[in-house]
Amino acid sequence: MAVAAAQTSDVWVFTRPRFRTMIEDALATQPQIREHLHVIYHDPAPWIVRLKRRSWDLYWFYLLWQRGISRLAVTWHARVGFDVAHHVTFANDWMPAGLTRLRGVPLVWGPVGGSSGLPILRLARWLGPRGTLTELARAVFTTPLRAWGGLPSARRSRVVVAQNPQVADYFRRHGAHTVVEPNACLTALPPRAAVIDEKTAVFAGRLLGWKGAALAIDAVGRPELADWTLEIYGDGYDRRRLERRAAARGVNGRVRFHGHVDRDRLWEAMRTATVFLFPSMHDQAGWVVAEASSIGCPVVCLPLGGPPVLAEPNGFVADISGDVPRSIAEQVLRAAATGGTPTDRWSVTRLPAIVQGWYDRATASAAADAPTPSASGDDRARPLAILESFREPKDTTNPYITQLYRALRRSRDAEVSAFDYRTALLGRYDVVHVHWPELLVGGHKGIGRLTRRCLTALTIARWRLRSTPVVRTLHNLERPQGISRVDHRILDRIDALTRLDIHLNDRTPARPGIATTTIRHGHYLNWYERFPTAEPTPGRILYVGLIRRYKGVEDLVDAFVGSDRADLSLHVAGKASSDELIQTLYERARDDARVTIDARFLSDAEMVNAITSSELVVLPYRHMHNSGTALAVLSLGRAVLLPENEVNRALADEVGRGWVHVYTGTLSTEDIHRAWEASRSRTGLPDLSARGWDEAASAHLAAFRRAARGRR
Repeated sequence: MAVAAAQTSDVWVFTRPRFRTMIEDALATQPQIREHLHVIYHDPAPWIVRLKRRSWDLYWFYLLWQRGISRLAVTWHARVGFDVAHHVTFANDWMPAGLTRLRGVPLVWGPVGGSSGLPILRLARWLGPRGTLTELARAVFTTPLRAWGGLPSARRSRVVVAQNPQVADYFRRHGAHTVVEPNACLTALPPRAAVIDEKTAVFAGRLLGWKGAALAIDAVGRPELADWTLEIYGDGYDRRRLERRAAARGVNGRVRFHGHVDRDRLWEAMRTATVFLFPSMHDQAGWVVAEASSIGCPVVCLPLGGPPVLAEPNGFVADISGDVPRSIAEQVLRAAATGGTPTDRWSVTRLPAIVQGWYDRATASAAADAPTPSASGDDRARPLAILESFREPKDTTNPYITQLYRALRRSRDAEVSAFDYRTALLGRYDVVHVHWPELLVGGHKGIGRLTRRCLTALTIARWRLRSTPVVRTLHNLERPQGISRVDHRILDRIDALTRLDIHLNDRTPARPGIATTTIRHGHYLNWYERFPTAEPTPGRILYVGLIRRYKGVEDLVDAFVGSDRADLSLHVAGKASSDELIQTLYERARDDARVTIDARFLSDAEMVNAITSSELVVLPYRHMHNSGTALAVLSLGRAVLLPENEVNRALADEVGRGWVHVYTGTLSTEDIHRAWEASRSRTGLPDLSARGWDEAASAHLAAFRRAARGRR
């Protein structure tokens, strides 16, 4: 990477002294590169280096080394003025990058890998006991470390270079800008042999559980490959288990173990093999796949990690959802029939242009996000650092939260962090934005809840010590029922630090002593556009969302069962708070065949299908102040029936006639009939133009700055 970058830029490399001789020897043969590549060597104190004796010592040593590099980089930046920082070392996505300390310098992080997972239990029979335990331990060990070290590095980066699409998807879901480029850098490779060994598959790799040699053996044992030979190159702890497996499958005469061989012999095997068989389950990259494909040998692999990328254009990917050995055998036959084409896709010569492209992208992104200097010298001189009270959004996170988070992160005037206790206690931020403060103390039992209360109390103490203002979005007017006195006291402390309340509508009453602003709940037009919609079922009426007592779903069922119209049907969809509540709904339905209940959590795609297949959605809440579900329904072009109050009347006026219908008192059968008849005459789409997310983000930033001014 450094040599590639030095072909277009002046490069400073921070590395360890142990590599000095190798680097100087290489640069001696490349004077044109040596002129532009400057190497700074660094190690911790000698006594610390001497403590690094075992293989696992690498991890704590690496953390110390990165800490030293962070200070060194700041010093050299003051002398040189770096345009871009690029973290390359270690190639995993769960260790921190010391270069994140360089403020104002766009960062490229990677290529990194590690977050691509595998269905461990499904593949356990081929992983073996040791391999299964290793993968489970890896997941348990690296997941929290990734949240601690990897995600902050990704959020700080302008470009995250991922080893494979799974890693890219992981960081993209967390708001990072990603590109996929494995770290394979190949030089001269032998050509494909003129004469190919018929029906010969080659496997090469360490014989570890996750490398997939057991899968290769089982595939060769399939009837489809009854006359094929499997040549296995490599060694490792799993060899004896694999030899026993081959014997048990009756293929030990067609499976040959060659142990570790030199590179030339392995290349010769690839040149002449019919197929390179590499069903690895956990390779982030897999250079051996790139070598085989570059030679022109077709590659059969699994849809996991880096091999599917590196196998292109000669890749044949097996399916792991059914009979995996059978799918591998089928792909082997396809690969043999199709053949391969030599390629230079992974040649080292590709790197200068690719690396420069990353740097151009990083600097362009930084330039686009650079704040415009203010003539009045106001507080826009640097982005405002905001700590949100929610965790990094997941696929199941409330779309309101996810859309707000993404909109804020798009702003050039903000640095937004999702909540974790490391950031909350040790990070730099100017404002805290709280949504549901009770979530900071709830969600666990026993020692877990005690730990969370203690950490939250420490976090609040930090806010108080540093006079960090809290901005609260008031989703609910009252605290949840059933919380303890201890939790009430913690929530009281958060309220005492709250400088500004964000109301989602103009009818929210102000809390004494706290300033307010109103920012409307954003729409879901863009959120749901990626999902297929359904045609409305004539007469279908729907309740959708979490089923709680206060949401009055029992009232809806009672009112609907009172209707004698055979052309109407009611569908209730959503996860209930208790089995007793679901049983109550079934009892209220009285075996009415027109009523169906799907009492489970709905994915976004299922929610879109449920809403769009209905003609009217009824939300019979006994207490309603804000409803994201109502906006979701309107975003999908369906009418909604809501309880009458000032908020819902205002929503009806805002979106246009025929979309929001209201009722007074307890929901009745006549209310349902009236709203359904009226909803069928609506035209066009509801007007949600005042609820865009970019506008909401700007309004939130204005609120945050308003709260922060008192601190500064």
